[in-house]
Amino acid sequence: MTTIPRPPVFKVSLIQLLVLLALTVGAFWFSLNVALSVFFGGLCQVLPQAWFTFQAFKYAGANQADKVLSSMYRGEAGKVLLTASGCIATFVLFDSVNIFGFSVAFVAMIPLQLALIAKALK
Repeated sequence: MTTIPRPPVFKVSLIQLLVLLALTVGAFWFSLNVALSVFFGGLCQVLPQAWFTFQAFKYAGANQADKVLSSMYRGEAGKVLLTASGCIATFVLFDSVNIFGFSVAFVAMIPLQLALIAKALK
C-alpha cells in the first residue's frame, strides 16, 4: 500500500478528448474532410498518450520500483507504436486527408496536454 495518492492525470485524456470534439465540430465550418482530419490527427496523439498514462501510473511505491520502470518502458513503446500505426492507418484508410488539419490537431494536443498535466499536478 502506498501513502502517496495518484495524481488525477487520467482526467487529462478526457479533457483532451472533449477539446478535440469541440475542435472537430468547429472544423465542420470548413468541410467534413477537414473535420475528420482534425479528429483523426487529435486521436493519433490523445489515445497513445492515454495508453502511456495508464501504463505509467499502474504501479506506485518504492516496493514496486521495478514494475514501475518496466511498465513505463512498455507504455512508451506502446505509445510510439500506437502513434505510428494511427498515423499510417489514417493516411492509408482515409483517402482525402487534409494534412494541415491533421497536423495542427496532432500538434495542438501536445501543449494542451502539458498545460493540463501541470494543472493536475499542482
